[in-house]
Amino acid sequence: MTAGFDGHRNQVWALVDAKSFYCSCEQLFDPRLANKPLVVLSNNDGCCVAMTPEARALGINRGAPWFKVAREAKQLGVQVRSSNYTLYADMSRRFIEELSCFSPHVEQYSIDEAFVRLDGFKLDDLTEYGREMKATIERNIGLPVRVGIGATPTLAKLGNQAAKQYEHKVRGVIQIDSEHKRRWLLERTDVQSIWGVGAKTATRLQTAGIANALQLADSEPSDIKRLWNVGLARTVLELQGIACIDPRDIDDVKKQILSSRSFGVGITQFDDLKAALAFHCQRAGEKLRRQGSQANVVGVFLRTNRHKDAPQYNRSCAVPLACPSQDTYKFLDCALSQLTQIYRAGYEYQKVGVILDELSDAGNSAFQLDMFDTSALVESKRRDLMSISDSINSRYKNGLKPASVMSSTNWHMRQAFRSNRWTTRLDELQFVSC
Repeated sequence: MTAGFDGHRNQVWALVDAKSFYCSCEQLFDPRLANKPLVVLSNNDGCCVAMTPEARALGINRGAPWFKVAREAKQLGVQVRSSNYTLYADMSRRFIEELSCFSPHVEQYSIDEAFVRLDGFKLDDLTEYGREMKATIERNIGLPVRVGIGATPTLAKLGNQAAKQYEHKVRGVIQIDSEHKRRWLLERTDVQSIWGVGAKTATRLQTAGIANALQLADSEPSDIKRLWNVGLARTVLELQGIACIDPRDIDDVKKQILSSRSFGVGITQFDDLKAALAFHCQRAGEKLRRQGSQANVVGVFLRTNRHKDAPQYNRSCAVPLACPSQDTYKFLDCALSQLTQIYRAGYEYQKVGVILDELSDAGNSAFQLDMFDTSALVESKRRDLMSISDSINSRYKNGLKPASVMSSTNWHMRQAFRSNRWTTRLDELQFVSC
């Protein structure tokens, strides 16, 4: 078989992911939680988003609303924590730094997993190298991880899933290094479990008689391309051991940027909504500049809690800018003007947010000027100002913020069970008595 669709042989990939990452971070800094049923909640302590095997064994399911299971869970001795994003982000950074010691090519895929290129290494047994990665990460930063190794990113992903399923037998590391292992694993993998195969595609494949990964891998890539699409054809080649998907090629440039979050309590005052919207404008602007884009449209939405027995109100609007911009304060002025228009007194609001739309490359300055608007003339200077602002905010915890953000704190998230931010806040360090 020859490689096609820009496929390559002789590559080796590892996928390393942290085991129950949120829970592992909590247990790392609070040893009392070790081997205990533990649940980590979503924003505003809404749903169960992470749990230990002990909590899962008690019947607590991922996505379950906490208010429905709280009483029973507490009776069963389940510990609960609010999401501590500051801690998780810092531990994720340390996780990637440790992986970088094992390969110069590390591609972070999510907060708790990364692809690592291992081809070119003169290693007789990559399984042992995977175990060394696993042991080093656990020793240096205290996070338990699993490792899947294969000839392609897709096979590495499946190997990682198998390392989770057969963890006690393989000690958390699986290398797909033979044809027998590859076919054995693919035959036992449902088609919906394949990386890159969505729910609708999986349903169509099953209707066509392709129920597992081996049946898909045995298909002819050219037929799959003709009947389905080139993306699925590349997945077939990946399952056959021909690398066609590079994690770096996954387009992570968003075509729309949204910043929003539910309030911890219902908000009725306009000033509180204004402060929350200013925060989201700043956050959206930072995301926009980080990916090198500029926005042409600013939108705002405002809504009440549709699950609450109370008067309902849901409004949104959007306004085009005179010229594309990266300026947080231009977004803020536009957003606050829209909020003034759509706000109605007498309602208890649950969420407000901003949407930056019609994004384009910030390097593209070919746009039509408006003779009645001079903002385009100062846009380049404002971009320099935004760059300085981002640099200061990345260095200092309390950096530069719009004044509106500091006018109210009533809109912040509810985090009744949040642990300390052990690694980033001196005032929240652990005290030890001798």
